[in-house]
Amino acid sequence: MSHPHYLSWQVDWPLFVKVPFDSEGRTWQRGEHYPWRTLGINGVKEQSVARLYNSGYLYHNPDLEKETKVGDRLNEMTNAQLETLVGLLNAEVKSKTQSVTEFNAKKCKLSKIESKQRGLVRSFLRNNSWVEEKFYEIRDKILDDKE
Repeated sequence: MSHPHYLSWQVDWPLFVKVPFDSEGRTWQRGEHYPWRTLGINGVKEQSVARLYNSGYLYHNPDLEKETKVGDRLNEMTNAQLETLVGLLNAEVKSKTQSVTEFNAKKCKLSKIESKQRGLVRSFLRNNSWVEEKFYEIRDKILDDKE
């Protein structure tokens, strides 16, 4: 399933090349991951990425995310795996907080609805960049156990 174009560009999702183009000193081919953030594209240049997306040169593709193993890879996880992920992230939060009240305010919320849980994890990560490295470590272990 492809990302509906009417929802527009999601800046925290990986982008892939749909129509080849030249950028940052090279030609990007169809199906390639376009890592605009790691290329140092920000500020005014970020608008050029939005234009490329809006004109159909770039797009979101969950299948390519899985194949190339880029992005947060939350779409690859089952509900049970998401629950494990949240539990392990919250154990990390608990080790860094001083009280139950502080933990409850900072923890990653849990939902039985898979799509909502993915959104809760993404929101948690956006608001807690300090745990990002640990997230990738936990995520990779969970997904490696699956394979």
